[in-house]
Amino acid sequence: MASDQRFLVAVNNYRQSGGGGFPHIASAPVAYNAHVAIREAIVSYASEAGVIDPVDFHVANWRLTRDGTPVF
Repeated sequence: MASDQRFLVAVNNYRQSGGGGFPHIASAPVAYNAHVAIREAIVSYASEAGVIDPVDFHVANWRLTRDGTPVF
């Protein structure tokens, strides 16, 4: 990963306000704020879709690393 790459992080309102020891999240620019709890958004999506197929969501395009070594 290049040091100049950018990405979006989806967080709940607790984290967005800096809770949990992530103060840098509170000062990050907000790309989207629907004022809807994440769990409510998921319930709404699942209710409308009827079925959630993991194939629709899984894309192996990132991984967690520590000092450049994959964690998992």
